[in-house]
Amino acid sequence: MTGVSASLSGDVNQEEDVSSIDIGIYDVLLPCRRYRVTFKLAEVGKVSLTTEFLLRLIHTVDGMPEATVAKFFDFEPQEMTYLLNDAVSLGYINRDAGRLWLTGAGRQLFVPWDEAPQIYNVDTRTMSVGFDMLSFSPEEKAWMEHFDNRLPELPIDPSMVVTARERIPTSFKHHFNDLTSRRQARYTARKSLYSIDEIAPTERFSAIVPVIVKSSRSNPAQGEPDLLVWRSEEQLEGRHQITSAVARFVDELRIELPPDAMLHYKILNDLAPDLMRDYLGKEGVSAERFYREVVSLKGAGFRQNRRTVPIVGPLIGVKTTRLLLDGLNRTCANSQVSCIPPKFYWKAPSNRYWGLSRALPKLCDGISEYLATKVGDDAPAPLPVLLREANTRGPERAFSEVLEIGANSLPSSVEILLVPGLLVAVVVHLPVQAKTGHAVPLGFVSIDADVVERTEQLLQEMVPIELPEDRVTEDMVDFPD
Repeated sequence: MTGVSASLSGDVNQEEDVSSIDIGIYDVLLPCRRYRVTFKLAEVGKVSLTTEFLLRLIHTVDGMPEATVAKFFDFEPQEMTYLLNDAVSLGYINRDAGRLWLTGAGRQLFVPWDEAPQIYNVDTRTMSVGFDMLSFSPEEKAWMEHFDNRLPELPIDPSMVVTARERIPTSFKHHFNDLTSRRQARYTARKSLYSIDEIAPTERFSAIVPVIVKSSRSNPAQGEPDLLVWRSEEQLEGRHQITSAVARFVDELRIELPPDAMLHYKILNDLAPDLMRDYLGKEGVSAERFYREVVSLKGAGFRQNRRTVPIVGPLIGVKTTRLLLDGLNRTCANSQVSCIPPKFYWKAPSNRYWGLSRALPKLCDGISEYLATKVGDDAPAPLPVLLREANTRGPERAFSEVLEIGANSLPSSVEILLVPGLLVAVVVHLPVQAKTGHAVPLGFVSIDADVVERTEQLLQEMVPIELPEDRVTEDMVDFPD
């Protein structure tokens, strides 16, 4: 069986936190700016060994007569003149009435824990450094994709912008060792930052901050941002302005449970009745029962007798992406070219910021590229099509085509990914166990031919859907033993 690239499904060896669940995946833009920093770098300098011993001698006996010094070194007058001229020209020794004295600069060369003089050369350097505009921490400029311009941007406090130039020296000094350790080897001989002479703002840019919204299993509708995929806990401690801005962003994702929530979950039962019959109550699908049972499942995958797999979490999450790709592998394992659809369809829910993550175009491209391997080099790759309501905006740049559907065609929280003839995934984005809170995606991924066909019929009632010429037969599907 030909597999899809493992990079699409993330790090399969990453240990899973069983105490929490992922309920949302987003990328946000962090406003940044580059600054040209001119500074002086104090590096350990070199003087002659004789000059160093002269400084040590005068440090021990300040005001020593020149004749005594000449006798100590056993120098001829010409040699003594050269030695004294060298020390005096450096500004470390002062000659007065035939005696030698350390100058103020000379005395500062000595520290209590070292008998040798600490002699420095001061060189001017210029460095271009990026800083974010919230915490003023160093931030590298990275490559931005066309999709990224659609991502939401963390807001900047206007008062911070006005004082940005004054804040950079403090941050540059604080992070100086880290910044120079990343640069060329010429900085490895550094001793210390001597001074910061000029700060000049240059280009603006944005950095990508990946945000995973997690919630505890016991309180799924109460989401909290997780930034550990971006920075370590230690690094985040100095970026509280960013973590606070991300927390406000995540708080904006909270929604009210609609009065007709049962109609939203009814879609799951309409499309996959065999799966959902175990979660039906007097009023319809019990989202709480579905959540409790599915969240405790471990290692659920496709089997001969399990062609529809229940899921909790976003479709672009690592676990579900893995399941989607596995489903495509199985239905395409032995299928003919005529079974591959020319397009696949993604119906967007109306939830705020849905799909605004680099994981979405990555998954769309992965599906398209995989299906292209089945149709051959001469045929065009199957294209991703976004289905959305006319009054909503979404991540259009992840798709090759956008089709509008009526506002009441489907419940607003329903998300559907349909690869005609091969696979379908359906989730409902509503709070669970709460009237107000974060949406908890509940639904399924199916390679059951009946479930796929029902979904095709549902979407065909709203927009034209291009189907494959032939259908995958039972003997084509590859199931594990």
